Amino acid sequence: MRMDGNIRVHTDSMYKELYNNMKTNGVIEDFHELFFLCACIGYRKGKHIAIQRREDRFWSRTITPKEWACYYAMIFEKNNFDYEKLSDDKGVIAIVEGYANAGMGIFIDDFLEDYLLPSLDNAVPQLDPTCCKGLAKQFLHFIFEQSEMETCDR
Repeated sequence: MRMDGNIRVHTDSMYKELYNNMKTNGVIEDFHELFFLCACIGYRKGKHIAIQRREDRFWSRTITPKEWACYYAMIFEKNNFDYEKLSDDKGVIAIVEGYANAGMGIFIDDFLEDYLLPSLDNAVPQLDPTCCKGLAKQFLHFIFEQSEMETCDR
């Protein structure tokens, strides 16, 4: 548990435009924020999908200490509280990438679908520029709803 800042974090190349669109339209400030949300969604839903076409997205040095703490907690809980599993930050990130990959699909289905350009199956998802004006506000509302659901589930 060093919070190694020299690890390249990957996402599926199919989500490159979506990450860029979210940043360009001011919905997120940096890629690690969207990645964190997607990792939390994937973890919460118990979904882990290996990345098919890995592409560098950002450096782990942009991950905040609170995000690292959540990633460690995910790995710790999923590995029956085996502290040894937390000693390899690259391994932690690799597992979290799978949660984020699955979470992105869920995030698209549960929220972003209405903000995307119409496309054929398996097309690269992209934000529809005509729908982006209120997206940041709706995105924040979505996050709030998710946190409320978590509170109510307990």
